[in-house]
Amino acid sequence: MDRGSAARPAPLPSGDVTFMFTDIEGSTRLASGLGAERYRVVLHRHRALVREVLRAAGGTEIDTEGDSFFVAFHTAADACAAAIGIQTALRGADWPDHDGQHLRPKVRIGLHTGEAWPSAGGYATPEVHRTARICSAAHGDQILASAECATAAGLPPAAVYRLGDFELRGLPGATELVQLAAPGLPTAFPPPPVRPLTHHLPADLKSPVPRPEEYRALDRAFTTHRLVSLTGLGGSGKTTVAKAWARRRLAFHEHGVWYCRAGADLGTALLHALGRRPELFRPALDTAADRLREADALLVLDDLDRTHAADVERLLHDCPRISVLAVGARPLELPGEAKRALGLAPDDVSAAILAGYCEERGAPWTAADCRPLAAAVEGFVPALTALAEVTALGSPGVALRYLSDDPVAALDGGGRFRAAVDETVAAISGPARAVLLELAARSGGATVDAVLDLCRQRDGSLEALVELVDVALVVIERPAMDQAVYRVPAPLRWLLTGTAPALAEAPAPPERPRPAVATRLADRLVHPVNLDGARLRAVA
Repeated sequence: MDRGSAARPAPLPSGDVTFMFTDIEGSTRLASGLGAERYRVVLHRHRALVREVLRAAGGTEIDTEGDSFFVAFHTAADACAAAIGIQTALRGADWPDHDGQHLRPKVRIGLHTGEAWPSAGGYATPEVHRTARICSAAHGDQILASAECATAAGLPPAAVYRLGDFELRGLPGATELVQLAAPGLPTAFPPPPVRPLTHHLPADLKSPVPRPEEYRALDRAFTTHRLVSLTGLGGSGKTTVAKAWARRRLAFHEHGVWYCRAGADLGTALLHALGRRPELFRPALDTAADRLREADALLVLDDLDRTHAADVERLLHDCPRISVLAVGARPLELPGEAKRALGLAPDDVSAAILAGYCEERGAPWTAADCRPLAAAVEGFVPALTALAEVTALGSPGVALRYLSDDPVAALDGGGRFRAAVDETVAAISGPARAVLLELAARSGGATVDAVLDLCRQRDGSLEALVELVDVALVVIERPAMDQAVYRVPAPLRWLLTGTAPALAEAPAPPERPRPAVATRLADRLVHPVNLDGARLRAVA
């Protein structure tokens, strides 16, 4: 009788049952990368460790297929303890190496508690499907559970990270998911990929000042182009404009708007924004391209430079329905790229921006108070940033007098404005530097013909002018439909020539000696161009 009882299988859990699903993240790629024999070693070691924990925790193995387990528990507490035990055992075990990479399989685990009754040696209930969907939503090394499971297990708050409500495919309603935490286990994971996220735009700490003209310009550019670059000096507000415009575009892209700072690895940064993790044995950009291959999405890629150009071109080629707003100091110079340099802000916008800076510093100045100062710097946002401290600590009037007395000192109090200009000028060509300094001597700017004449029509003159416009060191004004005037914004002219604002509208005679401060600055910015000789020439 005892022998018969021992041989009889234990009854399956019933009533409030906690289910567990586990599988190895990226198992197919892992198997193909290792080969059959080495993958078999990893898989068998994984199975032995999981089963050892399940036996100790009292879990009943319902099914095993490939690298996955389906298990039932009488109590949620036992299931949660088993999940933590599995992850701990896997992390503590010895695993073989492959080309310097540790081959520990990254297992994802899903838990859910619900009413269920066994039938024909298994379960036929939606709660099983819900558990499987929860497991699919987890990342490798992560334990996801329904809120019902966490509540039934009586887990303390420190052991649970609440992630929010998610829609699980094929199941009605929303499921609140939590992540289990335990000493020695990782806690930082991307968001679960099951909820259709619409964007990855960072939340603003305060509402940005609207710049409708810039938004309309970007809208027009994207009607005919998939790649648009937004360029400008440091501190000009490129990121603020890009994010504010992108929020307005959420309704136009079925598969979302995704923002990221490129960093050293654009693929990894983009995967983080998309809520995906890099795959073993595969470049991150390949994984990102697969995710976006059929997506109608907008990518806002910030802090780009020309080292990222090949990656951006690859994304546009492999993902025919995506659009890219490339934000950086300079355009990427890719085929089909539309360029938009962030220009001078209108007086009302620039005054509101300066008033916002003052508000951040506790000063009471309104946009109306700041309007004369904003107009004096022509809405050049980096100059507004440079004047923010003295405006907040004194007043807009004090800052305006300070600016008139010594523009270079007023703009360069903290060194940020000069540094932004230096960085941009250092990156442009010799001909572009020469054209910049020629135009800086002319407060009214010059036409294309005048620029060519100033540079004696040397080869590369027009390219130099285009280069200056691309990096927002020169702005284009159109007094008539068939005319264009190219002009250096007033704050840049003051920095380059040392001319006070009150004298800015009076062109300097060609042979008039430059102030010492301007000579030192220009020598540093454009060396080896000779500023004291004859008219500047475009240096090849």
